[in-house]
Amino acid sequence: MVSKTSANDSHLGALLRHLKGALLPGDTPFAAKDLDAAARFILDAASNRTKDRSTLMIESAGDARRMLRIAIINDDMPFLVDSIAATIAAQGLSIERLVHPIVPVERDAKGALTTLHNKPAKSAKPLGSATRESIIYIETERVDARQRRELERHLKVTLGDVRAAVKDWPKVQAAMAKDAGLLADQENAALLNWFNGGMLTQLGHLIRERGGKTVKPCGICRKSSRSLLADASYDRAFEWFEDNTTRELLIVKANRIANVHRRVPLDLFIIPIRAAKGDKIEALSVHAGVWTSAALASPPAQLPVLHVHSKQIAQDLGFEASGHAGKALVHALTAIPHDLLLGLERKDIARLATTMMGLVDRPRPRIAIAAAPLKRHLFAFVWLPRDLLSTQVRQDIETMLVTSAGAQMLDWSLEVEGGNLAMLRFVLDIRQSGELPNSANLEAQLLDLLRGWNEGVERALTKTEDASRAAALAARYADAFPPSYRATYAPKDAAIDIRRLRSLAT
Repeated sequence: MVSKTSANDSHLGALLRHLKGALLPGDTPFAAKDLDAAARFILDAASNRTKDRSTLMIESAGDARRMLRIAIINDDMPFLVDSIAATIAAQGLSIERLVHPIVPVERDAKGALTTLHNKPAKSAKPLGSATRESIIYIETERVDARQRRELERHLKVTLGDVRAAVKDWPKVQAAMAKDAGLLADQENAALLNWFNGGMLTQLGHLIRERGGKTVKPCGICRKSSRSLLADASYDRAFEWFEDNTTRELLIVKANRIANVHRRVPLDLFIIPIRAAKGDKIEALSVHAGVWTSAALASPPAQLPVLHVHSKQIAQDLGFEASGHAGKALVHALTAIPHDLLLGLERKDIARLATTMMGLVDRPRPRIAIAAAPLKRHLFAFVWLPRDLLSTQVRQDIETMLVTSAGAQMLDWSLEVEGGNLAMLRFVLDIRQSGELPNSANLEAQLLDLLRGWNEGVERALTKTEDASRAAALAARYADAFPPSYRATYAPKDAAIDIRRLRSLAT
């Protein structure tokens, strides 16, 4: 598509200077004719923008190199670039070029662009009557019309969530500060204040009344995330607090993926709102956000609630703080994702930490699982010597977990220690199955998976055959099972089928 010739051409020189200034030394070189074409495309998108709204333009372009280019014009605000990039990646597209200048502009009452200043907007201070606008220009691989419409829809949702989260941030902060002041437990109050001090990317808040009505939604809760939990989960949350009247803070994961900052399941912090008299719970105050990287990397001693768990676990196990075991416990609690640990019971935290403690000095395959509160999610931790880790192994482990738990995979992450230990973390939705898989069975399947299919089949056959015959049967039949069978069934199932096939042959 050729850019239309218009009064925007008068702004071309200024925009070209801004684009050149925004290019990083390591960026792919921008040929002069391509830079000019990009600037004209951006000017078409920026020619008119309604106040407090984003302008989004997408088009297919290129002759020698076919591509999709995107221009997004918005008020300058946090989270734009990372949120947009994550949304594009979630559609399976790779970003080939991204340029992001902040430009001082002036518009008339109808939103038409009247002035595009030459001077860069290096600070938040406006240039005369100009306002700072974010210009994001992206090139990615070309897609068909259906995929383009889907991409546009997702980008609009993301832009709406970013704007709502940024605009309502003071309200969300005030709501969390108010809830912290209502908590009787000092550690729980300190935790909310810690998050409110910059350790949580706070995205939304709502009050859920017992009858199902949502009150005072703000941030993303008035946009894409109007319903953070299903009705049944809200009912279980009410019951969770009522079963123990001393409980005053529930930490869970939402099934909804955040559109702002990082595409991970939203973290929810739920506080009961009790009647003025008595213990009856009238509503739930629900805060939604995403842990910051600084919060996830914080030592346990600096994290409210977790530092209490750490001290109590060390005391229960007789670990001296300055001893090897005490230091290993702190290391384990630092390495295991804090956003999962804080939602678990202390006994589960101790089990996960001590499992990892035994692997740091002697890396080997291990798996441990824990159910989150309300039995909505299953957290699975898999430790491997890093030399055994590959994309295929990770996918095979994911298939094993999904099949064993009868669940849906929501999220996964990978951490690799400075030594030789890799840790995979999986979050599964178990609302439909409701049952936890057997840890011992999972670990046996993991070992079979890592040994390889043929060795796993041979090992299963040795339970009924002598070693030499098991080896011969595995060598003859194991490779005959197709990939679809191996993805669905374990080596022990193949061993059973081999015995049946042998009995038919005789």
